[in-house]
Amino acid sequence: MFRQRPTRVVLGALCLVLALSACRFQAYGNAPVEASADSGVAWLKTVQQPDGGFEVAGFPGFETPDAVLAIASAAQTTYTWNKATARNAVLATVKNGNTPLDALDDFAQSGLDAGQAAKLITLVTVPLGLSSTAFDPEGDGAQNLVGTVDAGLLPNGSYGLFGGTLSAAIAKKALGATVPAATVAYIKGAQQANGGWSYTGLAGGTDLDVDTTAAAVQALVAAGVPITDTDLNQGLAFLANRQRPNGSWQSFGSDDPNSTSTAVLAITAAGFNVELPCWRNTVAPGLAANPYGNPLNWLRFSQTPSGRFVSPNDPFGVNTFATSQAVEGLQRNWVPIAPFAPRTC
Repeated sequence: MFRQRPTRVVLGALCLVLALSACRFQAYGNAPVEASADSGVAWLKTVQQPDGGFEVAGFPGFETPDAVLAIASAAQTTYTWNKATARNAVLATVKNGNTPLDALDDFAQSGLDAGQAAKLITLVTVPLGLSSTAFDPEGDGAQNLVGTVDAGLLPNGSYGLFGGTLSAAIAKKALGATVPAATVAYIKGAQQANGGWSYTGLAGGTDLDVDTTAAAVQALVAAGVPITDTDLNQGLAFLANRQRPNGSWQSFGSDDPNSTSTAVLAITAAGFNVELPCWRNTVAPGLAANPYGNPLNWLRFSQTPSGRFVSPNDPFGVNTFATSQAVEGLQRNWVPIAPFAPRTC
């Protein structure tokens, strides 16, 4: 049975008394969406690894941070984020006496770059109320994640790889710090003429990269660009033009839960409710006459009875990444970081 929760009618009233970062269109009060997220987390727990982590694909640090946030997100019982609830849910997820934090402690000690440290800050330490300057769940040697991020800042404003730069910008906001002006300029300078961003961050390309574009939109919102920012809105228009009639977004020509979830988070960051076409009609008016597919429905219907979300990459080996990010996209409670206040048309 689902807990009784407030409806969207009272969302506006809640946002009058909550901090700006807590105001967003999210799964709170949407029983079918929450049920889907809960089922996804239940499946995640069945594939937890002996070290406590979720690296089913075998790439350290790739899956576990998102699995941690998915577990923490689904555990929330109020509209505002509760760090203790998040932390307790993760600590209660145990395999062979190990929690996901044990696995991440080992990962943090392996030597991280700025982007990896930023991901841990945004998805793990800040939402769980853990130290980002002395991360040490196992008590065997603290790691300064903030120091690692700051040490990675280059003179051009980047933090190494373009994806790492986007992660660092979002982590800065999650910490309550200011995103360097040079970093904002670097992100803006990497935008392609089509409004999107590529994985490599090369402005001269024509890549149709939904995932990177969605992350760039979130980074710009986190950096505090105004709601009228041209680059931001061109990025949103890029997403609008790439959305499929069924509500999904694609990666390499296939409907994809990861791409769909990251696009959902970008649109939510911009203050819009992804369940309605208002956002699309605002940023891409030429599409207003077209039918609109609800991406949350597409995500829910891509879920198997086991709770796992189907990915076009499954033939290469099923892992947890699609399910974890689908839960994040459905919930929209911790991420995106510091979204605009809810907008309506």
